[in-house]
Amino acid sequence: MENHKPSTRFLRRHILASDRHPFIGRIIDLSIVSLYFDSYEELSKHPDCKYALEVDSALLGLTQRVESLNLVGKMLWPEPFPKHFKDFPITRHDWLTVGADAFLMRYVSIVDCAILLVNSVLECGLPLRSCTIQSLQKAGIPSRLIDVLRDLIADQGKLRGERNSRLHHGYERGFTLDDSTFRLAARLEKHGRGLRGTDMEDRPINVSRSFKEGLVELQRDFNFSTRKLVRRLDNLYDLLAPEFERRFSPRFKPLPYEMRERSS
Repeated sequence: MENHKPSTRFLRRHILASDRHPFIGRIIDLSIVSLYFDSYEELSKHPDCKYALEVDSALLGLTQRVESLNLVGKMLWPEPFPKHFKDFPITRHDWLTVGADAFLMRYVSIVDCAILLVNSVLECGLPLRSCTIQSLQKAGIPSRLIDVLRDLIADQGKLRGERNSRLHHGYERGFTLDDSTFRLAARLEKHGRGLRGTDMEDRPINVSRSFKEGLVELQRDFNFSTRKLVRRLDNLYDLLAPEFERRFSPRFKPLPYEMRERSS
């Protein structure tokens, strides 16, 4: 992400919609078929139902992960804004650290969920642990789908690298121009004490200002990334919808009347 001058002015929050695409509605409508059966074994005897439910399971994993980014958004746009952090179980600095961890982990993992959905819709049959873009490409899926998945990864850019560094190398993001002073001031505030003086930038130490600057930085990353994410996923659903119908339609058979009556 680009560097910006520190700011304490909150951005307008981008709230993600996880189920607005027609493809998602189509799969959700079909998933009601699970109510007609008492067991998965019974359902599996019907190829159309089995295929629809397997796609629904993969799609649910993706849409739930997208929706979970709104939980992160609530951390980055706290309402109401806390007046006193000394009563919180963690410091202001810790709050930002946990928010960054949750955002990076959930945002980056959306690509993995998208890959699993492609695997399910196109019936590649790849095991979860070996389901990658490379293995999908070897399975012969359309190049347009590969391009969208690669675009999703490219959009993650530095954030994907930061996620990997945090998980594997112990890297911690700095949230202000003098993050060491902010971290210390936040710890002292937690214990009911303040920290006076100036930071490395010769600014008066102000833990509230530093916290807001860190929030705005995370808000900027969140909004920029999630707006692009929604557009990419819409492109993916546009491509998957006809692929699904091409496979589902030849298998479709109306359920027997007695089964429909049983579930009504």
